[in-house]
Amino acid sequence: MLSFLLSLVNPIGRIAERLAEAKLKATDAATEQERIKAGVVVSQLEARQAILIAEQSSLVTRWIRPAFALPFIIYNFKVVVWDKVLGLGVTDDLSTSFWHLQIVVFGAYFLTRGLEKQK
Repeated sequence: MLSFLLSLVNPIGRIAERLAEAKLKATDAATEQERIKAGVVVSQLEARQAILIAEQSSLVTRWIRPAFALPFIIYNFKVVVWDKVLGLGVTDDLSTSFWHLQIVVFGAYFLTRGLEKQK
């Protein structure tokens, strides 16, 4: 599951890993058929990588993840600062499904980012 979350956060890195593996297979191929098959895989992965890189250059695409996380950031800021620290309000609790979603969003930002830096 962790590798799945990592692939969501850093799909370009995952494709780069698969591309390196495919290039090694192409180099180590014993037959012409294996070389052709590995070459096709390399071409497909290079195309996917190019698409992902092009998408990241778009301002709209680059801001989708932060925009998705923003409501949870606002909610937690309000609960901690406004409700707890300043004592100025009471915020309704999130439903179970939104708590799970918040855990996934924060995990994607904090847990997987640390794992990316270790590579």
